[in-house]
Amino acid sequence: MAKRQVIEIGTGSQTFNIICYWPASEGPHPVHLFVHGGGWTIGSAFSRDSETVSRYRCVNADCIVVSVDYRKAPEHPYPAAVHDLLATIDWVIGNSEALGALPGAITVGGQSSGANIAAAATLALRNDERTEVGYQILEVPVLDLTHGVPREEGDDLPLSMSDVRTFCATYVSAEEAARDTLASPLLAADLSGLPPAYIAVAEYDVLRPDGELYARRLLAAGVKAELYLGHGHVHMSPSMTRLLPSARAWRTATTRALILGNTGLLADRGQAGGVVAAI
Repeated sequence: MAKRQVIEIGTGSQTFNIICYWPASEGPHPVHLFVHGGGWTIGSAFSRDSETVSRYRCVNADCIVVSVDYRKAPEHPYPAAVHDLLATIDWVIGNSEALGALPGAITVGGQSSGANIAAAATLALRNDERTEVGYQILEVPVLDLTHGVPREEGDDLPLSMSDVRTFCATYVSAEEAARDTLASPLLAADLSGLPPAYIAVAEYDVLRPDGELYARRLLAAGVKAELYLGHGHVHMSPSMTRLLPSARAWRTATTRALILGNTGLLADRGQAGGVVAAI
């Protein structure tokens, strides 16, 4: 990389940090906003995992990466994290020249709860008839906080439904809030007009149905979407790139999707989109 910089944005008591990463190649560059996971309550843009993802995407997708250290629940419950991502998008737009950003080339990506926040932000922008974000990458997303989607309990998995319910209750304490489409994007009645999506799910993950159903609903709404199935993976094992060849294959496929998104393209897999199988 050419540069890494921590920047505080927001106003008053509603401030938070973002970390910007610049590639060493000549700009201007597309901008990718990355939203880490952690059940809305833990994790950080400064964690080793988030730093690794951000640096890798910056170098290998040749883009500016802005990693969002959004405010966490329970001190800052829904919709604080969504507001922070939207504020970051506005900040990037307002500072595009200073960033060396390529106009009209913004993508957003998130993992787990971060994918929930990313999907919510694209919905919010669509609802306001805004089109600045042109592509979304959702990895192992949780998209229904009412738990209406049929899921396995997964008591023998690293992430069980008991864990999911606990995290969700910390982020949205009231059932009414959980039904809000910016908390549960899968409950949105209309998904048309959203940016193209790349959705990656793990084979042995209680949240797998969320991503699969969201991909099908996007396609039905006329939105281009790809679904990647990580065979043999559990919820966050795709992060284990040093240990697992299949995790490196996941990373390669996601990076390829980001490159296509950065250039405003989506792999041509037929008018209705397609499914990509992991190695």
